[in-house]
Amino acid sequence: MKLKFDVKARDAAGRLGRIEVNGKRIETPAIMPVVNPKISLVSAKELEEMGFGIIITNSYIIYSDPELRARALEVGLHRLLGYGGIIEVDSGSFQLMRYGDVEVSNKEIVEFQKAIKADIGTFLDVPTVPDVDVNRAEGDLMVTIERAREAERIKGELAMNAAVQGSTYPELRRKAAEILSGMDFDIHPIGAVVPLMESYRFSDLVDVVVASKEGLRPDRPVHLFGAGHPMLFALAAAMGVDLFDSASYALYARDDRYITPSGTMRLEDIEYFPCSCPVCSRHTPEELREMPKEERERLLALHNLWVIKSEIERVRQAIKEGSLWRLVDERARSHPKMFAAYKRLLSYERFLEEREPVTKPSAFFKVSEESLRWPTALRAIKRKERVSAGEKIKHPIFGEISVYLSLTYPFAQSEGEESFTIVKPSRENVMEYIRAIAEYQFGKGAGRIFRDARAQMSRKTGMPRQVKAGDKHIATFRPDDGLLTLGIEGARRLRDALEFPRMRVVVDEEAEPFARKGRNVFAKFVLDADPGIRPYDEVIVVNEEDEVLATGQTVLSGREMVAAATGLAVRVRRGAG
Repeated sequence: MKLKFDVKARDAAGRLGRIEVNGKRIETPAIMPVVNPKISLVSAKELEEMGFGIIITNSYIIYSDPELRARALEVGLHRLLGYGGIIEVDSGSFQLMRYGDVEVSNKEIVEFQKAIKADIGTFLDVPTVPDVDVNRAEGDLMVTIERAREAERIKGELAMNAAVQGSTYPELRRKAAEILSGMDFDIHPIGAVVPLMESYRFSDLVDVVVASKEGLRPDRPVHLFGAGHPMLFALAAAMGVDLFDSASYALYARDDRYITPSGTMRLEDIEYFPCSCPVCSRHTPEELREMPKEERERLLALHNLWVIKSEIERVRQAIKEGSLWRLVDERARSHPKMFAAYKRLLSYERFLEEREPVTKPSAFFKVSEESLRWPTALRAIKRKERVSAGEKIKHPIFGEISVYLSLTYPFAQSEGEESFTIVKPSRENVMEYIRAIAEYQFGKGAGRIFRDARAQMSRKTGMPRQVKAGDKHIATFRPDDGLLTLGIEGARRLRDALEFPRMRVVVDEEAEPFARKGRNVFAKFVLDADPGIRPYDEVIVVNEEDEVLATGQTVLSGREMVAAATGLAVRVRRGAG
């Protein structure tokens, strides 16, 4: 079965999504605990019972052990491990990076992964460690690309990873990503980054991930190989990483190390557990220290897993409610090298702004000076200059703004050290607010579409609601974020007011009748789109003749929906009929 990936919500460059393969589903971001097929502190069955819907194991280890190999070929990988969720397999590339050689060919390991019925396979790419000579990195990458082509020919129906390599050379990472994006693969891991994480080179990790993301297709999940410490999850998710894996929960437990969301502690140094997971709520640190080593290791591994799972769910919730940057800011302060990486990520302004939603369910919180470098703040400061009309008022976070923007995200929906007082419109000036919001939201000239319109006011709240010209619906004022939702008449007027392709998504003939009926628009039917469109923008859906078919809210940016071949592009609100 072909792997499916759907994006449900956005924040920063992060995605809340869903992966479906072979009838099994998981939500992303997700963590894959590594399961050693020979020995494990926590069984695959227990991981499934804890709520881990995906795991990763090493097909090379199984292949290399005659007994395990025979058993896997006889009963399949899921029965071998006693696990009913999604199983991804590595190929031996990690062993190749660590030890320099493996006794299996690329073709042999891919055929073996098919035979044991893995859900997601991985071909035998060549991981190149950081800081090698550029010629070696490029040579290794060419071998990886050749092996990718071989795997593409023989993988059949097996969903497959294609790892992005290129050492610490961003241009090679971007090149690899672009080449692999043009091939028939399903997930793109970013490989050979464990040495960077082990040496706390998180800023270099940011460079590698961003370069890879810039070259990758936007409709495929991205997996950060070997990243399993919770202190990294929020930062990596903000860069657009969807999948994580690690054996850290077990490796740390064997060394009496206790994972927290902000770092790792040694059991010998803990007097009070800062956690209420099933392990920590039933035992004291002293009790764990006095246990036999095997029992202590197992309980520490379980604790570590609970912390990892909890942090992944916290990241998902942050994306859903639009507060991921706040979580990144908080986690970045756990270590100086993490803080440096956070600042490095913020330096990629163009990359982040293109992927940042134009509105969010939660308010903008100025929790630090770094908050002013978040894409939402930089965009607001730039866009407020579109509106020159009206008295200027002082905003404690964003500086001087037009009074007519005082209802609008993020100016009204923000919290700083000082309070901001919203200036409500009157019946006499409400249309000045509406025109200013349109200019801010859609661009210069957009306010003209309300030249003959009137706004209905809510008696209860004193805020505008529907905006009409006679009996024609132009727009709706959204009280939650102070932005506008277009009616069909408003979409037609906006189309006439803005030069092509501003705020337009152009769909092909196949999608046209469905868009007219109010059906959602999927990326595979998008022919063109305004590159200035951002996630959650209100847009006009048109055909090739620039005829208005529908209005709706985007899930992808303009460039993303043109580049993507699958997934939802626009949630249509109204069809033109």
